[in-house]
Amino acid sequence: MVKITDVAAKAGVAKSTVSNVLTGRKFVSEELRQKVLTACKELDFQPNFCASGLSGGSTHIIALVMEATADIDVYPFYKDLLLSCMRTASTLGYSLLVYYDSDKNKLMQTLRQGRAPIDGAILLTPGVDDERLSQMESNRTHCVVIGRPPDKNIGYVDIDNKNLVGNVCERLIADYGTDVYLLNSSRNLTISQDRAEGFRKVCARHGVNADERQFFSNDCTVDDGLAVAKALVKRNSVFITANEGLAKGVYEAVEQAGLAVGTDVAVFALGRSIEHGHFAPKLSYAKQNYAEIGRIAVESLIAEIKDGRKSAMLVESDVVFRNSTSREQA
Repeated sequence: MVKITDVAAKAGVAKSTVSNVLTGRKFVSEELRQKVLTACKELDFQPNFCASGLSGGSTHIIALVMEATADIDVYPFYKDLLLSCMRTASTLGYSLLVYYDSDKNKLMQTLRQGRAPIDGAILLTPGVDDERLSQMESNRTHCVVIGRPPDKNIGYVDIDNKNLVGNVCERLIADYGTDVYLLNSSRNLTISQDRAEGFRKVCARHGVNADERQFFSNDCTVDDGLAVAKALVKRNSVFITANEGLAKGVYEAVEQAGLAVGTDVAVFALGRSIEHGHFAPKLSYAKQNYAEIGRIAVESLIAEIKDGRKSAMLVESDVVFRNSTSREQA
């Protein structure tokens, strides 16, 4: 690993000069500055900001780590989350640095120890085997996850997905019967695991085999929803879907079967977007307060940075029942 002394030796300057170039604490002539920067480039030196003594060993910067996804433009919660994190961090005396990259390997390189000038990070959508969390643990970087992490020793804030699916499932079974199905997101996500657990518990109470009635989709598209539902749909069926894309596919399957959404078949979406436009009849859905989730995540992370205290919090969703889960159409 290249050190600051290596850069100083190659540039022919003192170690303090290299430090001053990198931190901007003191004036350095343009000639010496260029020598230092050239040496850094040739040696591929990555300054360890966190060890540079900024603000007495703290940068007062936290990161929001977002992997680029195809749906970032169609889910409004990203905006709510980002603005909430920015405002909360600012109120508590911290700046927010957003990492957003479609290249996962490049993102992981950035998160390597010393390459990111941060005191801690907020990660989104944890997977069952999440390399980002392993990197944070290896770096001993403070971390809070939005979503339930597989490691119980990591702080997090999440939707109470088990309770959400359980309550919705019970309500719809009471109205339509036990021919119920869960069209879930990728099985590699902890959110999918929690939804599946909530679904299994309700199915068990009603003597239904949940394993035969839940399906996982990596992309959660309209075509995925149509492909699953058209083989299953009949009068009094209930479909709980991970998002509106799957729900739109179920709508198409219901129409192809000569049935009516709401009157004959119940459809409920656990997440919303702006991609799929108008639903007729109106779609029932769960609404999450991502502004609140962002605030809690930032407050929890800063508390952990200051005193090492980790927290785990669950946030309830607002459930909106509309025509797609009503026998009586307005």
